Amino acid sequence: MKAIMLAAGEGTRCYPFTYLSPKMFQQVAGIPLLEYMLSWFGGTPEIEKLYIVARNGAAVSTLKSYIEKRESYLAQIVELFGQLGYKVEYTNPGLEIEVVEAYGWGTGGDLRHALNAIVSAGGLGEDFLVCNADYVINRKLADGALSLQLDLSDIIDYHRRCRKALGTVMTVAFVVVAREEATRFGVGQLEEVDGFKVVRGFVEKPDIKDIADDPPINAGICVIDSQFLLSRLDEFLPEKPGTSLERNVMERLTREARPMLAGYLLDLCAWFDVGTLEQLIKVNIYIASQKGGRR
Repeated sequence: MKAIMLAAGEGTRCYPFTYLSPKMFQQVAGIPLLEYMLSWFGGTPEIEKLYIVARNGAAVSTLKSYIEKRESYLAQIVELFGQLGYKVEYTNPGLEIEVVEAYGWGTGGDLRHALNAIVSAGGLGEDFLVCNADYVINRKLADGALSLQLDLSDIIDYHRRCRKALGTVMTVAFVVVAREEATRFGVGQLEEVDGFKVVRGFVEKPDIKDIADDPPINAGICVIDSQFLLSRLDEFLPEKPGTSLERNVMERLTREARPMLAGYLLDLCAWFDVGTLEQLIKVNIYIASQKGGRR
């Protein structure tokens, strides 16, 4: 299975820090944000190859150099996470990582560019996973340990089971947040169908008075049926600036009469969308404070 990480945004909301280096290289408790994301894929054996979509030559060059050199330091990286108090396991040592240069044409436009490159190089497989590149999560494992790795395997399995049962073609991960926080995101309208959750619509950046308790927001991770999307690629993801994965694909699928878009609810202790300087500061404080809080 292939995965695509979209990291071609300008990072304008993190200025001036992102004048120095791309957002993916900003540090969270001394470790680059990129490594938090890479730990997800390093713990997902189903994913054989990860494509990271970056925006310009300088970022692409730096990223390629980093990817080439990091492998011999993985044990040290895992140890650093451990010193912070988090369990990180790399159960996917054969993961291949490739950097794709894009134009910053939005989530849909950059995804289309990556798909063109991947398909021309030999194919996509039955499904593929897409995620944004600026998240930090914390979840509790069965043994009580805290982990920074998202369970992508469970999302993939849910997608396949829902597709078999209902004929859905895409699964989007959601996370429940505070009502005040939900005003910054797209709130999903979820419905239960035969034991699965399907998405019937999105309310984009709603007013707080219109938000119910425990609102589920789009967590920026999805699994897509390759055959469905590739057969309608120009219709759903036109090759032009401003194309949005959320508007062009997700919202359109919710308007279909039969269930097309499944919703997967994440079970987390914390979820951070590190899109602003404020969030960058908050996640640094949170990650660094958890170890001390358990002493």
